[in-house]
Amino acid sequence: MRHGATVWNGEGRWQGWTDTPLGEVGEAQARRLAARLAGRDPGRVYASDLQRALATARLALPGAAITADPRLRELHFGRYEGATSEQVLHDPDYLAWQRDPWRLPAPGGGESLEAVGERMRAWAEGLPGGTVTAFTHGAALRALLCALFGWPATPQPGYVLPFPYLHAHTGITRLERRGGQWTLLSYNDHAHLEE
Repeated sequence: MRHGATVWNGEGRWQGWTDTPLGEVGEAQARRLAARLAGRDPGRVYASDLQRALATARLALPGAAITADPRLRELHFGRYEGATSEQVLHDPDYLAWQRDPWRLPAPGGGESLEAVGERMRAWAEGLPGGTVTAFTHGAALRALLCALFGWPATPQPGYVLPFPYLHAHTGITRLERRGGQWTLLSYNDHAHLEE
């Protein structure tokens, strides 16, 4: 699951490794997710060590033992952390980065999507069998899916952000691994947020 919304999300600011807390909207989203998950066995529960993901996990699965794992962190956006999308789009290095965000790190000490995908894949491949519930971030989840399934990570026409942000806050993506093969069962299911 992606974490709930933060104030920075509402302002269109890029967070990355900046440790922003959940906002009121994000807390409400996590409570709606909790109602949806009630009565289900979450198995082992993991979360990014950033507070917005940990808080979402605690609200969505109250009382669950949660393992914080930095491999589930968001992409580090380098000098774009804290900047708005409008500011990023006017940066002279932005377009150069966007030519290949899979291999090129974000300007100013950031990560590439490939690096994020590989740390996310290492986490996923190292999991024991059984059910796992994880709380992570939009770009990190997208990078994992690109790494597992070979999806293209380069920008597609019409996208403003550095890669498709197709994950709603608290959206559920379900994966299954059998015999070393991954299957995508559902993608960005956020029915719990609909009125």
